Amino acid sequence: MYELTVSVKKVMGECTACPPMKVGDYFTVNDGDIQIPEGGYVCLWALQSLIPVLTPKERKLAEEKADDWMWRVKHAQCPDPNGRVVFQIEQTGSVDPSEEKGHRGRGEVVDPDPEMSTLSEEHGTSEGQLVNLKIHVESVTGKCTSRMKPGAVFTLRSGRLYIPPGERMCLYALHAALPFLGAKQRTLEEGDWLKEDNRVLCPDPAGNVILRIERME
Repeated sequence: MYELTVSVKKVMGECTACPPMKVGDYFTVNDGDIQIPEGGYVCLWALQSLIPVLTPKERKLAEEKADDWMWRVKHAQCPDPNGRVVFQIEQTGSVDPSEEKGHRGRGEVVDPDPEMSTLSEEHGTSEGQLVNLKIHVESVTGKCTSRMKPGAVFTLRSGRLYIPPGERMCLYALHAALPFLGAKQRTLEEGDWLKEDNRVLCPDPAGNVILRIERME
């Protein structure tokens, strides 16, 4: 896995954060944890666009560059059309997922290693293959405002999310699952917590909808 440094590369409009974000502001991501330097901050609106790509960018990619768009992801911009704050995502250090978490500082940019070992037999997937996913509604113990029901299944094929005709997928629940989908499609190292964690709880406390993410064999 990699440590990430996410920094403001450009401000092409007028940032409405108070105070505005400026070129050079940064935060780091290390083994699933976000750390912000003392006195710093990150705009929550900008974070909406960043979170889905941070989880896969933490991890080594075994897929061919021609087959996986994640190789090309080095920048993401804030959703605010008036702000146009552009962030640069850099892999700035290596992290051993089996080591205990500790303090880690800002590192130097490293070149991603495209060489990865084959996935274990339990996954039945060869090296470099971007797998498809099934997202199941495993249980609903509250009242889902989108009326999702246990047994509903959605699929992610390459970068495309499919919802069966007549079914609906709650945007709130999708928001919780989205950061993990890109990473779960790709090769995960031994010791990576995401390899075994397959269930996501919708943020709505009234719904208590649990989604289960599985690889399609």
